[in-house]
Amino acid sequence: MADSPPAAFRLIQQQAACVFASRARIEAALPFHGTDARAAGFAAAAALADFSARVNTEELDGLLIELTHPCHGLTLDALAETTREVVGGLLAASGGQDIGELSNPGTEHWWLTLCETRWFVLAFAPCYPADSPRHAFGSHSTFLLLQPVASFDQHATPRGAVIADEVRQMIRRAYDANGCPYDADLAQQDIEALKFVWPLHLGAAPVLWWQSNT
Repeated sequence: MADSPPAAFRLIQQQAACVFASRARIEAALPFHGTDARAAGFAAAAALADFSARVNTEELDGLLIELTHPCHGLTLDALAETTREVVGGLLAASGGQDIGELSNPGTEHWWLTLCETRWFVLAFAPCYPADSPRHAFGSHSTFLLLQPVASFDQHATPRGAVIADEVRQMIRRAYDANGCPYDADLAQQDIEALKFVWPLHLGAAPVLWWQSNT
């Protein structure tokens, strides 16, 4: 039910300074071409369920959801809304709570849980400048990469351990060398939801994507 990531996202993988990105095993749901981000979440739910059933046996690293309409990621506010609506659609389609009914994601113990799997989300979009780790390299699409938490265990040494601080520092130095200052304080703090949608610039306030502005 899933396919290979599109060329536009493979470029993001190749350009990423993260040592794990280029070799990550990523599958993609069918691209979504509409403007209703919640419908995109519903549309990707079957692919997510299939991916979840295989994530451990096949040691998969992520499922990609591509929204091709430019409206989803032209601004940071649009990207925050898109992320909230896609997550809400996935939750509703999987029989879970709607995003508005969840306990506050801005707490240390909150995880996005779908198909009995905990997920980390990385948003890449056209709104990010070239010096951002979430830059889209000219693509008009918005990409949400759902990474199962188990994937972090696969890349830790020994397996199941926390990724070593020296590896984290190496990743930070690699991003700096690529002209993409990496916000290590944001990356290492304990509220995982704050890392889903990054600010546009280093040191800017975290994005509370789960809060509606309407």
